Amino acid sequence: MLPSPLPLKRNTWTILRENTLQILMYILGSMLIGLIWWPLGLVYLAYSLYSNVLYMAWICPYCGHYALGTCAAGFDILSRKRFKPQPGKTFGSEFRRKSWVLYPGWFLPPIAGLYLLVFQFSWASLALLAIFCLDAFWLLPEVSKKHCENCETVDCPRYPKNRKIRQSLQP
Repeated sequence: MLPSPLPLKRNTWTILRENTLQILMYILGSMLIGLIWWPLGLVYLAYSLYSNVLYMAWICPYCGHYALGTCAAGFDILSRKRFKPQPGKTFGSEFRRKSWVLYPGWFLPPIAGLYLLVFQFSWASLALLAIFCLDAFWLLPEVSKKHCENCETVDCPRYPKNRKIRQSLQP
């Protein structure tokens, strides 16, 4: 059996880093969508926050970091007492089935940004779109990559582990 790396230690800095980038993404997305019609920006922000609660309820309880208390985003701190895993479900299956709840938070702002660039061009909308995309599609994945590389959640679809490790863990 291959040795498995130890999970990264969670500290205040990792929680702040993960959440600051995500909150920045939601604020930028709200501003971008709000340029089309300001109430839409508020609806987007409310949905984004609600989608994270649903993610904590539907997916987090099945992650290995949830039980260990090592979630880089600290979601386990917010939700461990409220949401419990149900027997027969795994992180991989729940992630594949229910991660769609986060997709609008990531993809509605670029769609709104493209709409603004075509129909209501402004340098502000171009800047917001560029900063949103930089944060959402480069910074957030880059920052979480280090945590994912040391993750011991074998069935994670985001960062699949070596097939030999998975097979050695099965009965």
